[in-house]
Amino acid sequence: MMTTTFMTILAIVTTVIWIMVSTELTKSSKKDNNEKEKSRRKLIVLMSAGTLFTIPLVFSLIQNIQL
Repeated sequence: MMTTTFMTILAIVTTVIWIMVSTELTKSSKKDNNEKEKSRRKLIVLMSAGTLFTIPLVFSLIQNIQL
């Protein structure tokens, strides 16, 4: 089982990543095609990282609920 400190840090990092995804999505409608392609790549990376960081949080939450 992971420590509480590690899970707290992971939760904060995950929240920051998802906030960055949200802000990038709101900015993307105001860009031209070249900038939209860069934004799309950035979104893919951020969403992948956000998903990978969210999975351990979900498993930890499920384990704590079952106890």
